[in-house]
Amino acid sequence: MMKKIALLYEESQSETLQFVPELTTLLQQHDYETVIINLNQEGLECTDPDLQHCQMLIVLGGDGSILQAAHLCASQSTPILGINFGRVGYLTELEPQELGQELPYYLNGDKSIWLDERTMLHATVKQGERQQEFIALNDMMIARGTWPRGVYVKTWIDGQFLDTFYGDGIIFSTATGSTAYNLSVGGPIMHPRVEACILNPIAPHLASNRALVVPLQATIQFQISTNDQNGIFSADGQWNCEVRDGTTVTIQKSDQITRFIRRKPPVHFYRVIHNPQQVIDEPHAGQPEV
Repeated sequence: MMKKIALLYEESQSETLQFVPELTTLLQQHDYETVIINLNQEGLECTDPDLQHCQMLIVLGGDGSILQAAHLCASQSTPILGINFGRVGYLTELEPQELGQELPYYLNGDKSIWLDERTMLHATVKQGERQQEFIALNDMMIARGTWPRGVYVKTWIDGQFLDTFYGDGIIFSTATGSTAYNLSVGGPIMHPRVEACILNPIAPHLASNRALVVPLQATIQFQISTNDQNGIFSADGQWNCEVRDGTTVTIQKSDQITRFIRRKPPVHFYRVIHNPQQVIDEPHAGQPEV
């Protein structure tokens, strides 16, 4: 039976589209059937037949593209191999110029390959009788909308009231998401294997409102007070909904996970955060001779 790989690209990034024929040829040389999917197409869902029964998803893009792919394959846990066409590429594995030499290891199941499993979050957003469900790999946020006024966010952890934060809002991020919006607002970086999450106020009014690291199994509940303005809830910065005064958001660890196919060792993460633009200039630790 022909092996199948889905190749996902960003139409808005012309360089990824130009790279598709070369990558398709490489995959065909290793006896893989290739399905090409435009991440920008409307109505793309996890139930799309092209995404079913794939051995792997190869994603051409940056971390935003990886997040889209993670949402598409979370229910199936299909491994993702990310090719970096973004600025930093915390979630990607290879640079385009590495593919010719490195891709065969990932396709042929070399003994150096391992699966990197990342925690996802699940949120229930309740507004009166209306309820919506969301998942996220990086983070979830509840914040003010377009009005330049702060909002109040009451916060509970495992049923225990923590505080009412006043400011632009609050972020709840996984260890994976610690290098995303959390980092931008001064939060700590956590290694992806740390089983914890970060609760981080956004532009808090009080200097004493600091980021808090909480157990991965904790249940977090937010209630936003916006008065006469609406706020916003966001999952991974891409799946958003407007929230009214009094809306509650309950966040827990999701049953779904994101799997990345890796060859670089876990300590490679430290090289990426130290100097993300130069990691490809260093040799891979433990790389077998070819």
